[in-house]
Amino acid sequence: MQNIGRIIKSERIKQNMKQKVLAEDICSTSYLSKIENGNKSPSPEVLNDLIARLQINLNYFSQENEEQIMANLYENYKSIVLTRNEQAAKDKVNHYMNFEIRFDEPKNFYYYNLYLFRLFLVSKQPLDEIEHFLTAFYAMEENLDNRQSFIYNVNANIYHFRKSNYIKALSYLESSINLLPSIQLEDWERADYYYILALNYYSLNQNLNALNYAKKSSAIYESLGYFARSVDCKTLIAATYIQNGHYASAEQILEDTSLFCHQHQLQQFESLLSQNMGFIFALQGHAKKAITFYKKSYNAKTEPLSILITIHSIIKEYSKLNQEDYVRKWCEKGLDLIKENELTDTTTTYLYHFEIFKMKHQLIPFEEKLIANAIDHFQRINDIKNVQKYAILLGNLLYEHHEYKKAASYFQRSTEAMYQLKYINKWEDLT
Repeated sequence: MQNIGRIIKSERIKQNMKQKVLAEDICSTSYLSKIENGNKSPSPEVLNDLIARLQINLNYFSQENEEQIMANLYENYKSIVLTRNEQAAKDKVNHYMNFEIRFDEPKNFYYYNLYLFRLFLVSKQPLDEIEHFLTAFYAMEENLDNRQSFIYNVNANIYHFRKSNYIKALSYLESSINLLPSIQLEDWERADYYYILALNYYSLNQNLNALNYAKKSSAIYESLGYFARSVDCKTLIAATYIQNGHYASAEQILEDTSLFCHQHQLQQFESLLSQNMGFIFALQGHAKKAITFYKKSYNAKTEPLSILITIHSIIKEYSKLNQEDYVRKWCEKGLDLIKENELTDTTTTYLYHFEIFKMKHQLIPFEEKLIANAIDHFQRINDIKNVQKYAILLGNLLYEHHEYKKAASYFQRSTEAMYQLKYINKWEDLT
């Protein structure tokens, strides 16, 4: 079996086992290293002992035609990346995890795991269940060719982006820019890369780069007929204009995108476009107009977690208007939605939002610990904007209660969060 060394290495890394541990009482570590790198074929006795320790069942490995499996996997990979269909990704992950392949071609071994890595990411699996892919490829990175390295960097970027580690995520993409001239990418792959790059630049407030790559991606997707993906790019362009304070340009983009969606029968984007339009008016201080668009978005949504986003947006606008009755009403809507759909374990963020807004408007008694716990929660999930927001609120509330020392500590924490948002460490670097 030509690929047995790679199978052993991959399984060992997945199990977080050191070479020394696997080789103990079976062979030397250097001998195992040669087996894993394909420089030595193990004797039958050594092979049996290694697979027994790793608990590998070689009958579990698929006997199907290797090239046919790879062709099918690539088509599934392409389709799922382009549709971003989480359920389809989960189904295919389950399918491919039910067997392994005895790869005869080393390149197929790497591509197989790279494609599977991306499917795991699209399926929104918990990151701790995906980490073994990152660990394994980090160990094997020197064996990858340029195209494989490119795909690995994209996957690693998405992984770290989901952890809100935007600077580290971007470093993987930028290292791939130098690979582009040396590899052949299909147009859809290039569009996918440009969109992910634009999203990273947007998250780091690098708006010119974000606009440049979002426009490039949109043009490619539109020329290929992937109109839904083009809408994603157009929405990101609007968000970038919003971030820059160019509200009129953002509004025009969203209006044009709405017409584009109508032309191509993409009704699924109605709620997203209304949400973004509401955000534009919210930032300009037009709370009533913002609420109108947010309610339009709310009425178009069916997915509970997405509905919670809009409920939170509506609450913020009623809070600005000091309309306590509506703040109470929409907070209760959000809390009821969480209970009805048994979402408590996955919506800690919104539980905090709704309870804190009720507290802010004195609909429930002031509870310092609740807001402090919320700040710690947002720090853990690296949501620094909400760390700053609620640290300021708690500082103000403590000040009103004459708890001046505690108030000062939270104002300091809000300042530290502001530094983190600006990606600076020193006062001198403030501009």
